[in-house]
Amino acid sequence: SLQAKGIQTARIESRTMKEVPRPTWVINGFRYTRDVLDISSGSNVIQVDREKDDNPNRPYGGALRIQPNAYGNYTLVNFVGIETYLRGVVPHEIGTWAPQPVLEAQAVLARTYALRNIRRFAIDNYQLCATTQCQVYRGLDGAAASTDKAISATRGLVLTYQNELVDAVYSSTSGGVTSGFNDIWHGWDRPYLRTVVDSVKPMWDIQNRTLADERNFREFLKQKKGFNEDGTDMFRWRYEVPMAQLNQELREYLTAIRHPLINFKTIQNIKVLARSNGGRILKSAIITDAGTIELEKDDIQTVFEAPASTLFHVDAWMDKNRVKGFIFTGGGFGHGVGMSQVGSYNLGRLGWSSDRILSFYFPGTQLQPINNSITIWRDHSTEQTSAR
Repeated sequence: SLQAKGIQTARIESRTMKEVPRPTWVINGFRYTRDVLDISSGSNVIQVDREKDDNPNRPYGGALRIQPNAYGNYTLVNFVGIETYLRGVVPHEIGTWAPQPVLEAQAVLARTYALRNIRRFAIDNYQLCATTQCQVYRGLDGAAASTDKAISATRGLVLTYQNELVDAVYSSTSGGVTSGFNDIWHGWDRPYLRTVVDSVKPMWDIQNRTLADERNFREFLKQKKGFNEDGTDMFRWRYEVPMAQLNQELREYLTAIRHPLINFKTIQNIKVLARSNGGRILKSAIITDAGTIELEKDDIQTVFEAPASTLFHVDAWMDKNRVKGFIFTGGGFGHGVGMSQVGSYNLGRLGWSSDRILSFYFPGTQLQPINNSITIWRDHSTEQTSAR
């Protein structure tokens, strides 16, 4: 993937540790030193106090283990059943106040995501992380009656495509149109993760008015009524960013990747070179006095803080015939692939069932109980290669 981006060299950053950290434990007045420590309780609930930061104490179900990791320190691992795990995910990913069908849809997606990705951190001797890099997980902290009810109502149910667990991804806000999988990420295509206009009304004929066309795209962003996310904070946004800030952000990015244009003086232009059918930026370019930096997909969000998604257009911010900065105008928050959590709220208020909501955002999928006939995950990359 590095070579595909034109990067011919790679580097490994390292550091020398002068001391090797070792955890110690004081139990009943005795101090113990162990690399691995298993912790359990008779009630199956353990309180964790992170006294060195501002995070609150949190209760966790199941058992805990402290174990060494590849970074030279230690990882706290929670061993917990899938349904109990969901009690620490669903409230923090969707909230507790959403319509019940929305909570049920989120529970199905969280369960499907967890089961499909259990191999992800095998090299580190655990299965899932507890942050937005996987799903937010906070133990039993925040568990509520409404989300517990949704988890119970969907117990064991997963979302599949051709009897394989789907990539059950979701984001906050789509901006009125969801992303296809390859609009954001590299890899084989997921037919069920495709561009969907996020509205129950015929707001836009995307087949005949593709958002890959810049004029169509700009006209689409002017539409602010009739979508599932109408009136919400991140449905539409506009940020005016001064040149000094953009130059600083680009300089920090180029420094981090040791780019040869690091000594540029100023940005001269920012261009969108290609869009997907759903309007997401596929290629962009930052033109400086020292040369041009070409970017793919969401790389531009890594460079600049302003865009909340890749669903935006950019214009020069002029002041008396001088470029003062650039204006980012767009919609949505996050990658936009799969279910829009904000959009699903509206579908729930309209009385849609959880299976109907899931079918809307994941066309062609099936809802079924987890069983041994379902494929958890399969590498389709060789199939794609042979089909070309």
